[in-house]
Amino acid sequence: MKTSHVLALVATLLGPPLLAQGPIVARKTGESTRSWTALRVAKWALLGGAVGLGVYALSNSRRAERTYADLRDRCVQAAEQCRLENGRYRDPATEALYTRSATADRRAQFGIYGGQAAALGSVGLFIYDLRNGRGPSDIPYPARRSVAIGARLRF
Repeated sequence: MKTSHVLALVATLLGPPLLAQGPIVARKTGESTRSWTALRVAKWALLGGAVGLGVYALSNSRRAERTYADLRDRCVQAAEQCRLENGRYRDPATEALYTRSATADRRAQFGIYGGQAAALGSVGLFIYDLRNGRGPSDIPYPARRSVAIGARLRF
């Protein structure tokens, strides 16, 4: 290898990075658009939590439906096992089925309400994050802050 080739290689490797090789910098904030801010982490975490709570609610709802179907079948086959006494089933096995069904139903409700709250919070953070000014730097036109509405009528 020639000395000039070695020098060119060293100069290429040790030279300062070009602008295109550096981090993408937002125009307004001076912050890198690829960084993970607390807001970004929170909005995605809430969205993941909403999905997780939805799956939790769905599985508990199905469990409650299966258990209640077993309770109904039990009451159709042997009505004497489904007699109530002071608001409870007299048969302990029947009461246990009802308790399992009610518990799974309450867990499903928790999952639904929690998932809705998490989804609402995530949507709010996604909307709030639109204000951060991180946009592609290759769009030549600035964003407009006003809206013009017009109409033309011809007779």
